[in-house]
Amino acid sequence: MRGRDKIWAAISGRITLARTVDVFEASPLINTIILVISADRLHEATTLCKHEGWHKVAAVVIGGARRQDSVRAGLETLSTLVPECHWVMIHDGARPFVTPAILEAGLHAVQQHQAVTAAVPVKDTVKLVQHGQIHSTLERSQLWTVQTPQIFSFPLIYQAHHHSDATSDVTDDAMLVARLGQPVTIFQGSYANIKITTHEDLLLAEALLQGMAI
Repeated sequence: MRGRDKIWAAISGRITLARTVDVFEASPLINTIILVISADRLHEATTLCKHEGWHKVAAVVIGGARRQDSVRAGLETLSTLVPECHWVMIHDGARPFVTPAILEAGLHAVQQHQAVTAAVPVKDTVKLVQHGQIHSTLERSQLWTVQTPQIFSFPLIYQAHHHSDATSDVTDDAMLVARLGQPVTIFQGSYANIKITTHEDLLLAEALLQGMAI
């Protein structure tokens, strides 16, 4: 991102984080939002919440060194503020194009399966590469790109984050739940539900917004 903080980068004049929170704030399915943020952005995030008037944001929490540390901090806060919580959606602040339809589909799916994640089928051919050379071609029909939100029974995800296996690094919360022996089911995400990671993603985000406005 050429030194820019991806969730604070602006898309058509509105910062990415604000666009993301807007979707959850507006959803009737969401009761409480815990915003997990880096320590150096805590003041800005708190100020932003006040400025936007997001009444569902119950707390702004400082995250940890790893993604899983940040999620665990959010879960700890949620367990204190809303001990009766039954379902929790974990979402990347850098995915501002999540939609109400995705939230609805995810909540419906998790009530049946206890652990679900948004995902889309891979469109490209994927190769397994070793030492710079193609080793094999993976079966595309079985490959999906995982997104967020990932949605869980709150007791299940809380247990996963406090299990002894949770100390090793993982790239998403579904991995922690799978280590408990709990299957994680996919539900249909959206190819537009991109994660802002590179400068090119910002250009794509601008194009997506223009397309939505047409």
